[in-house]
Amino acid sequence: MSEEKNQVQLNMVQLLNLSCNLLHQGFLSTTKQQAKQALKDLKAGKRIPVGKVTIQETYQLPLKLELDYSEFKGPFNFPSFEAALKGMLQRCGETLKAKKDLNILTNEETGSALVHLPGVIEQDGRFNVLVTCFEMANNKEIVIRLLFVNPDQYPQFRGKDDVTDIEEE
Repeated sequence: MSEEKNQVQLNMVQLLNLSCNLLHQGFLSTTKQQAKQALKDLKAGKRIPVGKVTIQETYQLPLKLELDYSEFKGPFNFPSFEAALKGMLQRCGETLKAKKDLNILTNEETGSALVHLPGVIEQDGRFNVLVTCFEMANNKEIVIRLLFVNPDQYPQFRGKDDVTDIEEE
């Protein structure tokens, strides 16, 4: 028998579904004032408690939300965040409903799982890509990290400035 006492088994489909519902409630189904305040807190580096997750019917972990927008290109404001969030939630919802692969990238060392179902927005020719990442390393809480990743990782989102074109004479 292998020892798995400290291994917490999570259903990623249920966790993503719960997270999407919490994000929808916290930013899209609430008042603009409350949503903007939540974003302001996240931008200030705060970890916002959003509930608890019961695992294996006996174990409860606090669920917290945080934001990393260090890779965001251009001015970061509520309308741009809201648009990226809507895009990501729509993509996650469609994938969950169709029961397709969630495209999860895991890091065993850090205990994180990145759900690669991005919300993509374009502003003034600049692209921004929002994904959801779950941090579970310490087994004391689960952190839902909304993460803007570098859009230059995606060839289709690279700006024209990044591409060397051969000019015709």
